[in-house]
Amino acid sequence: MGPGWTGRGRHLPLAAMLGLTLCALLGAVDAEEFTITITPGETLPNGTIYVIRHSNVSFNCSRSSQQKSNISWNYIGPDSRQETFVNVEGTYSEFTLFNVGSDNQGNYTCSTNESVTKEVLVYHPPEGPPLCHAESSDNDVHLFCSWTEGYPHPTFVWSNVTWKFGSGDQTHRLPGLNDTMVLQVKGSETHDGQIFKCVGSHVAYEQRMEPSCSLLLKAPLPETQPLVTGFEGKNITLTCRAKEGNPPPKLTWIRNNTTEIFTNKKYIVLQEGITSLLTIQRTFKAQDEGRYICKCENPLGIKEMEIWVSFNNKNISGLVGVIAVLALLCIAAILGIFLYRHRNLFITRRRFWQSGSNVFTLVDSEEEEEFADEGSSGITSVVNHQSAESMNGHVFVEDTPPKIYNDRLPSEERNETDV
Repeated sequence: MGPGWTGRGRHLPLAAMLGLTLCALLGAVDAEEFTITITPGETLPNGTIYVIRHSNVSFNCSRSSQQKSNISWNYIGPDSRQETFVNVEGTYSEFTLFNVGSDNQGNYTCSTNESVTKEVLVYHPPEGPPLCHAESSDNDVHLFCSWTEGYPHPTFVWSNVTWKFGSGDQTHRLPGLNDTMVLQVKGSETHDGQIFKCVGSHVAYEQRMEPSCSLLLKAPLPETQPLVTGFEGKNITLTCRAKEGNPPPKLTWIRNNTTEIFTNKKYIVLQEGITSLLTIQRTFKAQDEGRYICKCENPLGIKEMEIWVSFNNKNISGLVGVIAVLALLCIAAILGIFLYRHRNLFITRRRFWQSGSNVFTLVDSEEEEEFADEGSSGITSVVNHQSAESMNGHVFVEDTPPKIYNDRLPSEERNETDV
């Protein structure tokens, strides 16, 4: 066959054959020389590139040929608005986005004579550790593991000391909540003190600490007041709290071991978290006195606590008054004893004053006679700077110069100037 043979028995002109070959070569060259590079970034199987939030990302668009051309970059974000932010003349174009955020996610298109588009996703891990909690439904235990606010959604693995749970062990995600995994376990396969662990994983999580949370299953244990006393005709409220229990137990009230109590005209049952309140309205002793039972139940067990309700029809106001009177009498008695034992501090038979070095003493009439006899014996009485006079039981003190009573001294002791 000659160089112009086409396979159908016809010959093409040489110029036409050369033109087709040249176009094919040019097309192959154009397809190979026009490339987009995004670093650092990872390419998914569908060709989408993802980067990690808060990283610095470089975009490069280049041609292998040295022929210059107009190169532009266009960005279309989630809101479908197009933005042209680079337009240069040359053989390549590059730019860098610093501290990439979720708002930089979208389609990036580099255009010359042709255009190439790359979709860029911004991944970021969930914030904080995963959170676990348990709930009960009939006789089953549902274990929830949530790790929210990440993109894309994380994956989870449930395990305990015995085995790991996979997708075939009744694990499922909640509708519309792909960041939560639920493990359903039969109540017969659980026991008090059993520990379950949930480990989360995310492509953008780079910390060394393992993101996980644990659950400790506990049998229920109620706590309440064993005796409640009220008054007939008044409302009485009974309180029962689940001191232990995971999943959180269900609290119910039972009357006389037989009848479960529900809210009606006589009773009001209210549960707030792990606390249940039973209010008995318009009580009557004959009808409402007796035993009530708080039943605490979860798939791991049942525990009951008894409460006895009694009534007090006596008026305690008189008793309170008697107690108050007795208390006042005791205080008065103690005060009287104290005053009696320390009466010298408040009531005295004698009075005395002290001013500087002068001391005055009041004596009775009998003592005055003894004092006079002593004065007649020739003892001189000296009063310094003050004299005291008594009138009607009162003592008056006034300043007077000191006096010396010489007439009571022996003659041989008198001053010669007085002779």
